[in-house]
Amino acid sequence: MHLTRAQLSWICYDMANAAFALIVRTVYAPLFFKGFSAEGMNETLATSIWGYVSAGAGLAAGVIAPWLGSVADANSGRKRYLFFFLFLGIVATLALCLTGRGDATPMLIFYFTALVAYMASNSFYDALLPDIAPRGASDKLSSLAYAWGYIGGVIPFLVCLGVSLLLKDSPGIAFRFAFIMAAVWWIALAVPMFRLVHERRRPGSRKIGALDGLRKLWRTGREIGKHRDAALFLVAYFLYIDGVGTILLMATPISVDIGIPANWLLLTILALQFLAFPFTILYGVLARKFGARRMLYTAIGVYVAIALLVGLIPLCDSPGVKRGIFLVAAFLIGTSQGGIQSLSRSFFTRLIPNGQSAEFFGFYNIFGKFTTILGPLLVGLAGWLFSSSEVGIALLAIPFLLGACLLSKVKLPSERRKGVCCG
Repeated sequence: MHLTRAQLSWICYDMANAAFALIVRTVYAPLFFKGFSAEGMNETLATSIWGYVSAGAGLAAGVIAPWLGSVADANSGRKRYLFFFLFLGIVATLALCLTGRGDATPMLIFYFTALVAYMASNSFYDALLPDIAPRGASDKLSSLAYAWGYIGGVIPFLVCLGVSLLLKDSPGIAFRFAFIMAAVWWIALAVPMFRLVHERRRPGSRKIGALDGLRKLWRTGREIGKHRDAALFLVAYFLYIDGVGTILLMATPISVDIGIPANWLLLTILALQFLAFPFTILYGVLARKFGARRMLYTAIGVYVAIALLVGLIPLCDSPGVKRGIFLVAAFLIGTSQGGIQSLSRSFFTRLIPNGQSAEFFGFYNIFGKFTTILGPLLVGLAGWLFSSSEVGIALLAIPFLLGACLLSKVKLPSERRKGVCCG
């Protein structure tokens, strides 16, 4: 596939925001909170609070992004909104450097703002895909961007990891360097997209205001409700992808709770990035042979196993056994995190009516794109009730299984024509 300059620039943005996703959201922000901001706070309570804040950010982004997205879509303002949230996210990320030991409240405010901005900006970034992808090429281009996103996250993460190892006696400086690195990488690789990707104005579109955007969003929701299988898939997708996002968000604070050394964790996460790349490609190859639905069942099954494994950790007394379980769970995450996301996206494209991809994918991003709400709440609730965040991860097996059950009820257009039963 020959890529244009606009397409390459669009892919660059996936590499840009991958630095925030890996460095800030997954690794350094939770470590910074647990080790510095929440100093003196009960470990389980701190993890629960982190879960509540993450859930709140997901909920906020899930409301803001589709509402403003409907306005931006009509006004050809996707790049403007993307720039706004990009700028907000970078400022909030840099503001994390201004907090220190015991500054839990300001740290959480800045992190909440950065996370909402990151998730909201992703929605406007995704909405630019139809403007640069020719008919029939969007799925391949999207997968390519996703794969290169792993590389885009690994490069600055390697730099941060090196600095962390060099400054192991000054972790506060290493954390602040990581936040600055993520912000600089994010803005630097975003520049080509703003220069070379151009929005296409929809024929017959007219400018609308914020209130009109809410009405338009409501109409789109009602339209999706008329398409049973697309709506059913979105509910199934929310149930299992929320669990995927929760495990990624909560892995670091939970690893601190069970005594995983910080440098051990950093090296494990680095290894996962290299593992995820080939396994994402493998899922795509196997999907062509066995079908996307069967491979989604496989990925969901892997995540059920991960949830139950983590749930066993509180039952173990040996630190070595705990670390062993953690490593097995981490390996399983690396094998399936890319596959379950890429195949979900390609499966959904087959359920969208002709000419309505932009509107339907707007709702797809509400239900997914790591807008994690249910899972972090479960983790926080488990920490409060059972004094064990790991129990909350184990409870994620329930929405995973419910998601798989609903997925089995979804019929693709080809299956409806043939009258076959899904399974």
